Amino acid sequence: MHVDQSDSGAEAILAREFPSVHVIISSTRQGPGGGRNACLRHCTVPFAVSFDDDSWPVDNDFFARTVELFAKHLDASVIGATIWHRHQAEIQRTRSFRRTVSFTGCGCAIRISAYLSIRGYVPRPIAYGLEETDLSLQLFAAGRHIYESGDLRVFHDTELSHHNSPEITECVVANAALLAFLRYPIAMWSIGFLQVLSNVAYCLRAGRWRGVLAGLRRIPADCVELRCYRDVLSTGAVIGYLCSRRSGRNVNRRQPT
Repeated sequence: MHVDQSDSGAEAILAREFPSVHVIISSTRQGPGGGRNACLRHCTVPFAVSFDDDSWPVDNDFFARTVELFAKHLDASVIGATIWHRHQAEIQRTRSFRRTVSFTGCGCAIRISAYLSIRGYVPRPIAYGLEETDLSLQLFAAGRHIYESGDLRVFHDTELSHHNSPEITECVVANAALLAFLRYPIAMWSIGFLQVLSNVAYCLRAGRWRGVLAGLRRIPADCVELRCYRDVLSTGAVIGYLCSRRSGRNVNRRQPT
């Protein structure tokens, strides 16, 4: 268990109330990625599953099936679940298992050895547009594979209306630039600039104009603050990832498992 931005007193309380749980305390706000990173790096089992506080597995054998899939598909570093949200129809369970280049953190399973082989999540209080994209890019550059399973189902109890908040809009804009700064070679920063503009255009079209200017203004400070996490990937890896994500050429289907 990771407790974000807490004082030392919380550890003693949790240890007393939940003696069998390993409690990790962060005195500063780490955000979802930072919290997941702390838990994954302390993990003592070969696989871990990731949910949000408002998402959960649907089927009783979710964890057993996760272990089976990892055992059968030794090249799988992350297996994304099939996810639906509040007011959406339930997605029927299938045995599909397909290659993809991205995943959603509110419902996925991670091979610990694969995670430990890369830099991992960056601590970011609001990580929209950075968290899963950054990890997917790192895995792609390392030659590791992400899959999506129709056999693992997760319900996310949200309408995603919180995405309209100015604070999230601000971070979505800033995170696009931060990702480029952390992972792209300098020669590709022009692509990062275009991605920032694309995010701004999307936010404006969606009526999320509050927070856009604040997001643009905070980019230099964010890059300076998190420069210690900069780990530049090769030009070929970044281009390959972006092309695969855009065209789906790196996605192939497997037989039912």
